[in-house]
Amino acid sequence: MEPNAMRPGDRKEAIRLPLTHALRMLLFFLLLVASAAVLYTTAQNARAVRKLAGQSLESTAVALSVATESALRAGPASGPRGNVREILSDRVVAYALISRSDGTIIFHTNPSLPGTRISDPPPPGWFGSGNAFGRQITLGTGLPAYEYNYQLQSTGGGDEFLRLVLHATPTDRITKGAERIWWTVGFALLVLWAVGILLERTMTRQFRLQAEADRRERRALIGQMTASLAHEIRNALGGVKGFAQLVDERTEEPDSRKKGLAALLRGIGRIEALVRDLLLFSREETFDVRPLHIAGIVREAVMADAAGWKGGEELELDPKVRAMGDREKVLRVLGNGIRNAIQSMGEEGRLRISARREGNRVAVRIEDTGGGVPESEKRRLFTPFHTTKTDGTGLGLAYSKKVIEGMGGTIDLANRDGGGAALSILLPCAGNEKNG
Repeated sequence: MEPNAMRPGDRKEAIRLPLTHALRMLLFFLLLVASAAVLYTTAQNARAVRKLAGQSLESTAVALSVATESALRAGPASGPRGNVREILSDRVVAYALISRSDGTIIFHTNPSLPGTRISDPPPPGWFGSGNAFGRQITLGTGLPAYEYNYQLQSTGGGDEFLRLVLHATPTDRITKGAERIWWTVGFALLVLWAVGILLERTMTRQFRLQAEADRRERRALIGQMTASLAHEIRNALGGVKGFAQLVDERTEEPDSRKKGLAALLRGIGRIEALVRDLLLFSREETFDVRPLHIAGIVREAVMADAAGWKGGEELELDPKVRAMGDREKVLRVLGNGIRNAIQSMGEEGRLRISARREGNRVAVRIEDTGGGVPESEKRRLFTPFHTTKTDGTGLGLAYSKKVIEGMGGTIDLANRDGGGAALSILLPCAGNEKNG
């Protein structure tokens, strides 16, 4: 394979990520377009309802004006005017009057007001124009109304006009009802966006689950291949090691071949360690998860893996916290973290290990005062076979990530502000014990 060639799994991931972003942007765009269309349509409908309500009042006023003028031609308003009063007794009419151009009222739906003058007659230039006009007003009671002024064809000479004041409450009720649709539209848009966000989350989760399934499948295939290869290497290595040990036992100390055999056995030991790590990493893990006293396991790991180290140790362990995990695997991960920290520091340094509860998790931190993690290596820290040590297999952190995540936890390695590195392990919490 060429050095820069892309593996099929990486190619799938490279395609899936832009596709996820593209679908998310498309969904967001469709939601914006749908929301804008709904808001625009609602605004147009509300405007149309207001316009129709106004036209309805004006049509009513015109119809009453024409009927009144027809009744006046049949008989003057100053006479019996029974027909005029009957026409203007419609309940939509707040009041009506007939006035001369100087403002003198000659007819009013209130019988006590004829002969009085109105305070706001139409301007003199309006008479003779043949135009009617209306406007929105507020009655003295505070209710909305519509005032309509209509020129009359007087039979007695002089300019006269009819003023109709109609109740606008019914049409205002319709208008406000139309405006209340904004609440319905707002709720509908809220539901639309909630469904869209839920769809986006479901889609993202599906892509993530698919990616995880692909990774597990690749890991399973690699594991099967690695396990078969490791078994073959171990079987062949067993014969080589046995023969080398036999020759070493039969070779006397002064023989110069003794050093070569020792180097050979050391090399075989390193290969055995690599094969052992390969088998450990590639096997299908099963977990015996149960509540663990994490403080005791940390102390056991320190005693086993930091024995004989000349540096200083500092333990901050809460004896009451318990974590859910597989004891053997947690101990192996802690031991690997402690060995890595000591190798990073050398013979001198300070190892600090803490264990405490953080929310519904138990946090274990292994901190050292070594050289830290190079920036160029951070992205590949948990990649199998990647190591910065000359004698490392590159499987320690990869195995740790595999089993910690298999127990429902997380693991991370980062640099400390004061120098050195910190390995953070989070495991599900099993609760507190009063007596530790």
